[in-house]
Amino acid sequence: MSQVIKVFTPIKRVPTVIGKAQNGQKLPFGPYTLPQVAAAAALLAVSAVCSMSFPANPAVTFVGGLIVTAVAVFALGLVPYTGVRLTSRVLWAGRLIARRKPVSASGMPVGEDSARHTMFVEESVVVIFADSRRAFDGVRS
Repeated sequence: MSQVIKVFTPIKRVPTVIGKAQNGQKLPFGPYTLPQVAAAAALLAVSAVCSMSFPANPAVTFVGGLIVTAVAVFALGLVPYTGVRLTSRVLWAGRLIARRKPVSASGMPVGEDSARHTMFVEESVVVIFADSRRAFDGVRS
């Protein structure tokens, strides 16, 4: 007699990528993740606005913006995909840069005064022996 066994595994996050244009051609240096596409769109818009508003040569300003955009898209492509949202990583890194003091130590909140004097104490094993006088007192009673 056969028995059906179902095994459920957790869903793994797979990044959404854009690899083809609307006409079916492959994108150059693609496929691109959604954060790369969003960064490219935002930086191209910023470089277009800056090229029209800065007092420098608009062509030079726009080419500089294109270079910054290409570097940013390439750098975002180097970020490994671990399943953690990119916004969470950015907020975590921003907090590391903006607030350098520890948030908590051993579960206890750290105040303004104690943050200046906080230091790391290495974990160690402590052996506690029973008091020998108590052991003898218990025998006499």
